This record gives sequence, structure tokens and C-alpha cells, in this order.
Amino acid sequence: MDAKFTAALKRCGQCATYQELCGRFDVTVRPLLESCLSAALVRPVRDHVSPDECSPRVAELREALRAANAGDDVWFFLFRATATFVERAARKRGRDGDTALSAIVVNVFVLFYGRVIPDLSKIRLQWGFLKKERSKFEASDSYVHSNAAERRKALMTSVLSVFSERAHRHYFTALWMPCLHHAAAAALHLHILHRIGDVILPHLTNPLVVADHLSGCFSSGGLVAVLALHGIFLLMLDHGLEYPQYYQQLYTLVTPDAFASRHRYDLFRLLDLSMSSLRVPSYIAAAFVKKVARVALLSPAPVLYFALPFIRKVLQRHPNCIALIHRSSKEAVQEADGTAETGEEEEPKKLGKIAKEEAQRLTASLFDGNDPFLEEASLEACHALHSTLWELTALERHFIPTVPLMVSAFGSTAEDQAPLRYEKTYARLFTAEVTRPISKLQLPTVAYREPQEEDGVSAVLLV
Repeated sequence: MDAKFTAALKRCGQCATYQELCGRFDVTVRPLLESCLSAALVRPVRDHVSPDECSPRVAELREALRAANAGDDVWFFLFRATATFVERAARKRGRDGDTALSAIVVNVFVLFYGRVIPDLSKIRLQWGFLKKERSKFEASDSYVHSNAAERRKALMTSVLSVFSERAHRHYFTALWMPCLHHAAAAALHLHILHRIGDVILPHLTNPLVVADHLSGCFSSGGLVAVLALHGIFLLMLDHGLEYPQYYQQLYTLVTPDAFASRHRYDLFRLLDLSMSSLRVPSYIAAAFVKKVARVALLSPAPVLYFALPFIRKVLQRHPNCIALIHRSSKEAVQEADGTAETGEEEEPKKLGKIAKEEAQRLTASLFDGNDPFLEEASLEACHALHSTLWELTALERHFIPTVPLMVSAFGSTAEDQAPLRYEKTYARLFTAEVTRPISKLQLPTVAYREPQEEDGVSAVLLV
């Protein structure tokens, strides 16, 4: 297949015009491409199985194209031909229920994943005659005297399309949108979601067209929601997407299962970015701080290398939340940054007084040994601002010596400027310990006695 494909591309290089190239590409390269993309998978796609292992034939073709240093013009024609093929296959499935579309979607992913729109100011051409033809076309009388509508049409149908960002985005979108719609049927859902924010979303004609798809994934919860989080965040940040329930949905993702999953680093990074704004209300910041601290108690030890510095940074950005680690009286924290509606206009003072009395009651319950924090409640109703971070006291007895040191940093007023560490693992912790220089004055314990039942709870180490 690789030899035939290379020979077909060489035959295309013998053309003299763009129209001749299109015709020869359709006759020589397109049949080979469609045959390759229609190949059956050698094994079904799974979350833990790379799509390359399921379609080795297409993976070999991709590597052959990269090894041959195929030009951007070659990839443009491949995108255009594949977009047409996938659209035709989707219509065929709608008529007769053809199940081969799942294999086609996987093969398309394997061939084109990682391929983005090139820098057109530095485009690499394998067929050099295209550049000369472009210059002649732009200097022709028909183009010079054409109106705006005719020029827009020429950008999609003539040699100018190879050099047009609009055409590149059009075929890029036409290829990936059917793949997104049929990814679940092809068991490719998680693989695409994991890469959509960096590889696919920035190069679509209109990134907001995937907003409904990502919103549905984000609302579904679990691992799918974690992977859709990056795309939703980019749409909100760069494209003006309004998502009022973003922080509430993100709050529900902070669970022990998510903090123990292999994709937890993506969640950590987006948590940090989402809470970096000073405009986040204090009640939201307090809720995230409290829940992250609670979940950190039940998560693997490497999670603490993110959780504790994250909590400290959020507390530094939101002075109203300092009461979570330093509360010397039963006075309630005033939620002065717009936490909720105070009530109807005719009785604002009465309802405000009731809310203040309720806040004082919740805060006073702390001194009776009751934590008012409701983990399963919404952000507005969890009472995080009236709680305290007793979880930090529990972590002071952690078995990893670095953890109590990180907890002790909460007593310092110095601002923490160090970047958060997302990718700590047990392997890295072990390597750091065995390679750490040991002082003769502070030798580690080399012998110990296993706790016995009569020792009581005080002998149990917090893991």
C-alpha cells in the first residue's frame, strides 16, 4: 500500500495545472485512500487501547507520509478527499444502516490525528507548480476585475484554495465533525475528547458548533466530563460561550474517583485555571477549597502535592476565605461579594437579618464540634464559608514527611509563587526519597514495631 500510494503521489507531481492535478488525484490517490480508510479494524477500540493498535495499516500509511515529508498541499488534498468520503459514508449509513462507518471513523482518527492547519505564510509545497499558477491566477483580468462574492468562491474552487485558510478550515471541519458525532458508536469518544481542546477545537471554522456536544459530555459526569472540561473552558475563555452552571458542574467533578483516575492531571490543571480569577465569589472559592481538602484525605498521596498548594493559592486570592484556617470567634463571615439574592425588594432587611442569624448559628456550631459543610449540596447551600479546614490538622500526621511541611506553610503570610505540580506519582515520590541525600544527624528510622490492638487509635498512621 505504501509503495502504491507513493507512486500515485509521484504521478500527481507530473501535472501542470491545478485542475489536472485534481483530476489525477481523484483517479490515482483517492481510490487507494478510500480503500485504506475502509479497512476493518484488527481489534476493537477501548479506552485503554491506542487506536493505532486497532488500525496498523492506516498507522503505517501515516508514518510513511511523515517519513516522506509530505507537503502541506498533499495533506490539503487528503483532507478534502477524506471529508467527502466520510460525508458519503455517513449518508449511506443513514439509508441502509451500514456499520462500517465506525471503522472509517477510527481510521480517519489514526491518519489525521495531530495534523493541524499549517502556517500558510510558510506553506511547504510538494507540487511547486501550484505557486506559479497562483501568481498567474491572481494577476489575471478575470480575478482582478471580480467582485467580493466571486473572489470568495475562487478561494474554495481554484488553486487559491491550497493557500486559503478559509478552505483549510472548511475541510478540517468537514472531516472532524462527523467523527465527533459518531465517536461514541466507534468507542473513540474518550480518545477524541482527550485531544479536542489542543488539536481540533482551535482549527474549526466555528468552534462554537461543538458547544452542545461538549456541554452534553460535561453534564454527564464522570471521566467523560473531566475530558470535556478543557474544551468547555476554551469555548468560554476564547469564544464567549455562556455556561452559567460551569462552576457547579466543575464542583461535582471533585471526587475521590476523579482524583485517582489517570486523567486527573487534566482536572488539576483546569481547576487551577478556573479558580485563578479574582472575580470568583468567595462562597465558590470556599466551597472548592473545602471539597478539595476533603477529597484529598481519601485520594492517593501524590494528589496532596497538588491539593495543598492549590488550597493555599486560592486562600491567598480570596481574603474572605482566610477564616477557614483562622477563626478565633463565633462571628459569621460576611458574604459581601454577591453570593445569593437577598430576597424580594419589599423585605430585604428582614430576609437579610434571617440570613445573618443563620450564618451565625452555623459558625457557632463549629465550636460545638459540628462541621456545617454539606459536601453533596450545591455551591450556594454547602455552607463552606462557615466551616473550617480541619482536614489540614489531620494531614499534619501524614506518613510522607513533606506533607506536614506543606501544611505548616499555611501559617506563613508569604505569597506562594511556585507553580503547581500536577504530575506527581508514587514512582516519582519513591525516586525522590531514595535519591535524597541523608544527613548523618537525621538518620531515618530503620526499625519499628507494628502497632498492636492495645496501642489504640493514636498508634495508627494516617495514610
